[in-house]
Amino acid sequence: MEKGQGRATARTGGPRLPSHRMFALTDGVMAIAMTLLVLDIELPEGLSGRALHDALDDVASQVATFLLSAVVIALFWQAHHTALRGAEWLDARLFWLNVAFLVLVSLIPFPTRVLEAYAHLPLGPGLYGAVIGTAALVLYAMQRHIARSPAYGRGGRTPFPAQAFVFLLSVGIAPFSPQAALYSWIASVPLSLLVDRRAAG
Repeated sequence: MEKGQGRATARTGGPRLPSHRMFALTDGVMAIAMTLLVLDIELPEGLSGRALHDALDDVASQVATFLLSAVVIALFWQAHHTALRGAEWLDARLFWLNVAFLVLVSLIPFPTRVLEAYAHLPLGPGLYGAVIGTAALVLYAMQRHIARSPAYGRGGRTPFPAQAFVFLLSVGIAPFSPQAALYSWIASVPLSLLVDRRAAG
């Protein structure tokens, strides 16, 4: 029996998954997702003149969307480790929430490609906002479950999910103005800082 699993069984009446295994799986999924983002950056060979200039413009767009999604994945990784810090095991609900979170993270390369190709259409920012916002909402559900479950003994309030709110709101904005939906994501930065400040206060 894994270290810590016996205590979890005794406290909750059933076997539980040691958190270090989920941490390892999460690290692997996020590393693969970030690697797939890099593989989408391509510059065709044998170009010159105007064709090369246009191709470099396309690469610049690919790099921009890569950096956006790389930062999002890195922030998800940090928030996930912070949420599960100190939890020695995962109960069934937390396990499946984590699986749902990883499924959404593994999807990120696809909406990233769609965003790069169709940023001018509602599909691009709409799909991206839906995937990122839902992933952030699932992560919030994990944080809330840990805070509210007596088995984990955390207690306290769970901060408002600013990222989930902003990205999901952009899904509704996209049909009217794809560009406005893109710019709306910037609001997640000051809103998150405000939420963190209020939670710390």
